[in-house]
Amino acid sequence: MSIPIFPFQKGEETMDDGIVARYPKEVVLKTGGKVYLRPLREDDVERLYDFFLNEVSEEDLMLLRDNVKDYYVVEGWCKNLDYDRVFPLVAETEEGRILGNATLHHRDYGWSRRVAKIRVLTCLRCRGLGLGTAMVRELLEVAQLMGMEKVMAEVLSSQKAAMDALEKLGFQKVACIPELAHDYKGNKHDLCIYLHTVRPQWDTF
Repeated sequence: MSIPIFPFQKGEETMDDGIVARYPKEVVLKTGGKVYLRPLREDDVERLYDFFLNEVSEEDLMLLRDNVKDYYVVEGWCKNLDYDRVFPLVAETEEGRILGNATLHHRDYGWSRRVAKIRVLTCLRCRGLGLGTAMVRELLEVAQLMGMEKVMAEVLSSQKAAMDALEKLGFQKVACIPELAHDYKGNKHDLCIYLHTVRPQWDTF
């Protein structure tokens, strides 16, 4: 685990201070079904790879930054975990099948050390059931515990459902860059940038 260059201040927790100890957390979907949120583990390689191969639509895969059909890409994520830089969250069934993957990225130095970036992906059959919303909310709580001031999300203009979900959670669209993103088929997409202001932890008491 990396040692932060800047000391933690009031309202901040490291992963060892108890953030990881919060899990697993139960989430009840709109169908009444239950999934459990927890951090990604080193032994999740096969489960996470299966999620990308069998639970994610081709359209969503087309919009990802990394080739998750490459087993070694997924293995690299699981074998090189550093929760203090990238906090990866998965949603799994009681049987251990992964249905969602979300990450909180941040730096512990430089001008952006109070800004985190989130990425969320859920399986196609869980769309509209509240799983993506629950995972974003959870990452916002983690960002608050870590002392973040802003949380950023980048969404392609074709991802209308994701844009609506972010806005319902209080994110504001602050920029839209035309035709910045290219999917692997060569299609161009506008990149929309959303920001969420994180309330200081002590403001919630």
